[in-house]
Amino acid sequence: MKKRVFVGAIIAAAMICAISALAVGKEALFKDYNVVVVQAFKVTPNTPAPDNAGKEIADAIVYQVRRYSQQYGLFDMVIMEGSAPVPAGKKVLLIKGEVKEYTRPTVGREIQRGFTPWGSHVGSAAFAAHYQFVDKQTGNVINEQDLRSGSTGSNNTVEYAMQRNAEAAAKFIYKNKK
Repeated sequence: MKKRVFVGAIIAAAMICAISALAVGKEALFKDYNVVVVQAFKVTPNTPAPDNAGKEIADAIVYQVRRYSQQYGLFDMVIMEGSAPVPAGKKVLLIKGEVKEYTRPTVGREIQRGFTPWGSHVGSAAFAAHYQFVDKQTGNVINEQDLRSGSTGSNNTVEYAMQRNAEAAAKFIYKNKK
């Protein structure tokens, strides 16, 4: 019995040390970057999305990253590609990607929400994108993320899901900047 308790304590201590080492050893991916440039996302022909969806998500990303940058002092500049010149000597993080899903709300879900007492959380609008975070000087891809977001309740629109998707990207950048 004493052996089991001792072995259990050793295993628990080893797990705590391993988990804390992983948490401490994580390096911030974007800590050296001063400027963020967002490129309009690609909309592939097989994605049922309007052609302007790539520009819309890029605008939403610029807005959300600027919001986080202002609040937490992350970057000197956050711009759309080609909208302003980047000052010399600044390290640039390029965000580009591809729209993967663009689903408008369906009438059936709207009706279901109206007739069921638990239906207010049912949402059918969704947006998903594949993000690439690229070092603009070298062209190396630093990280890739697939983010999907949906919308529920009274905010059941693709535009709202797109804003939530951009906010998730901004949170990812924030967590990997500091």
